[in-house]
Amino acid sequence: MTAEQLLLLAHEFCITHRTTVNNYAALVAGASASTARIEGIAIHANAQEAALALEECLRAFPALSGRNQEFAAFCAEVFLHVAQTR
Repeated sequence: MTAEQLLLLAHEFCITHRTTVNNYAALVAGASASTARIEGIAIHANAQEAALALEECLRAFPALSGRNQEFAAFCAEVFLHVAQTR
């Protein structure tokens, strides 16, 4: 998931849950955690591991002014849904 895609999810989540993005770096970190590569090699064996890394990162580094646990779970769910439809 790119940082831009995660930002779009955050904006929609914030509208629904009446919260705001207050840490854009956390969104970039979450996106990076889900797509991390070292020397071109993906560090996650599958989409489930990547989704878990995304969720753990967003839980550790809150991106929103509130409801960060729910947001992290929501992003992981969307990530898995997109990965399954590819």
